Amino acid sequence: CSHFDDSEVLQLVSSPLPLVTIDHVFNNKACIQSENRQGIEALTRYILSMGHKKVAFIYGAQDTVSDIRLTSFLRTMNDAGLSVPDDYLIASPYHDPASTREATAQLLSLRDRPTCILMPDDYSALGGMDAIRATGLRVPEDISIVGFDDINMAQFSAPPLTTVSAPAYHMGMYGASILQHLLREHPGPALKIKLPCKLVVRNSCKAIEK
Repeated sequence: CSHFDDSEVLQLVSSPLPLVTIDHVFNNKACIQSENRQGIEALTRYILSMGHKKVAFIYGAQDTVSDIRLTSFLRTMNDAGLSVPDDYLIASPYHDPASTREATAQLLSLRDRPTCILMPDDYSALGGMDAIRATGLRVPEDISIVGFDDINMAQFSAPPLTTVSAPAYHMGMYGASILQHLLREHPGPALKIKLPCKLVVRNSCKAIEK
């Protein structure tokens, strides 16, 4: 979760040092990207296939990945002929269950609350679950949630979390391999690699009766 506009990062980017970035593109620099757009689109389409029309998104703090995910979510909803109220969209830091708990409580307090909430990531979803249970509601019987990343705890949460598996291991592996190559060899054309995400369906998103 680097802040790619930090002065120290920009100084590094403008230096001759070998550099590989993860999920952020700089001109003439190597980059490994996950297909965030494809991942969120698949997740949103799954939610819609379960009959949900009132879908909220607690999205990560502002950065390139968050922008891509939010844009992809809104576009997929729009393609389905559905609008998303402004109060269904809340920014919250990644990997911060306390902040996600507050954001979820805010959504639950709405007069017309969503039937499904996209969480910024699986770890943050723990805070969302806590907020839902604190109001006496159940997941997924009363409200559905989904995550992103497919960390190990996602399959053991109660209920097991529907999420998107991001290729974190392979992103790191390819990034390290390219960096080793840049250190050994004269830098060639900046390599850009995109790795697919995968929808993982579990039990945290319930179908809405039509």
